[in-house]
Amino acid sequence: MDGPRWPRPAGRGPVVAVGKLVADQLLELSAPLVVGGQQRVVRTAAAGGAPANVTAGVVRRGAPARLAGWAGADPLADGLLAGLSARGVEVAVARRGRVPLSTVLVHPGGERTLLTDRGEGGLEPADVRPEWFAGAAVVHVDGYDLLRFPAAVRAAASAAHDLGVPVGADVAAATRIERHGAAAYVDLLTGLRPDLLSCNAAEAAVLGLDGDELPAWAPGLVLVHAGARPTRVATAAGSWQVPVDPLPEGRLRDTTGCGDAFVAGVLAGWRAGVPVLDAVRSGHAAAALVAGVVGGQPPP
Repeated sequence: MDGPRWPRPAGRGPVVAVGKLVADQLLELSAPLVVGGQQRVVRTAAAGGAPANVTAGVVRRGAPARLAGWAGADPLADGLLAGLSARGVEVAVARRGRVPLSTVLVHPGGERTLLTDRGEGGLEPADVRPEWFAGAAVVHVDGYDLLRFPAAVRAAASAAHDLGVPVGADVAAATRIERHGAAAYVDLLTGLRPDLLSCNAAEAAVLGLDGDELPAWAPGLVLVHAGARPTRVATAAGSWQVPVDPLPEGRLRDTTGCGDAFVAGVLAGWRAGVPVLDAVRSGHAAAALVAGVVGGQPPP
């Protein structure tokens, strides 16, 4: 069987990621957390949220990227936006309110726990501008923001489609999908008309994407990443397994942002026109790079 094909060719412009900007405060724990206890931590602060992580990852892979969406109007957001611009990410955002803040507990062994403050403000449909997507290679929308700002995210996907730009999407965590209702979340996803959908194994199971055949609502290309296990690449014509190269001993520091880095590698490959399976391998390499640092963004 021939390898999978991209649902549509990507353009030559920037990869555009749509959603909110988040401030990540990362606390690297020196020992397992004990309720009522005390320990020293190493603190790191950086821009976060899937759109920021994806665009930083795309630029790290040598392709242009644009962050479009909502950022707070506070001084903390000022610094985060300046940091992204310094990386080479183009920024096109509506600014209001206070930036969301995620406190990330990085446990020994690399697993992480997220504590999230939603901030004040949000992305409105009226904020979405066609010029965000003009000439874009591909538009990527965030599955968490689909829950928080469904009308605005749908407006962004629609604007991209109107301009002939392919749309990729990832999904929210399995627990969030279950709380919202899997059927209702599928309705949100199908409203985006995505060409590509990315998720992890737990999310795939909740959405019914873990069977031998894709459900009728699924887009033309579905990628199911599973950490160190092979990534499943699924289409209506069949599925493929792409192994993940093991990390060197002691390389894993933090799993924050590995899924976003995977998406960034895939999108950069789509833009470059490389075969799908090679783009997935690029996603694996991008995720491995982020796994070796604290935080969701690759080293500059």
